[in-house]
Amino acid sequence: MKKLSYKEKFIQMNREARIICIITAIIIIFWWLMAFGINQDITFFSLPVWFIGACIGTYLLTVILIIFAVKKFFVDFDLDDEITKRTDD
Repeated sequence: MKKLSYKEKFIQMNREARIICIITAIIIIFWWLMAFGINQDITFFSLPVWFIGACIGTYLLTVILIIFAVKKFFVDFDLDDEITKRTDD
């Protein structure tokens, strides 16, 4: 677990929140492109390709992006402050 100062904790939390907002925007754009941007007549295993892309593709993209974000950008740190730990003792 990484030791961060009070200010660094908030900077890291804001960074992680921004990354999640960006991932959410990417997922929404991908879903819209798959749902409305693909020709309706193309099928794969008797299912329209837009359905496979919008449902299964969005799920897979979400899992991949979240795993990437957690490994690359997220930091494991304690949310408690050192001051509160000292007063509890």
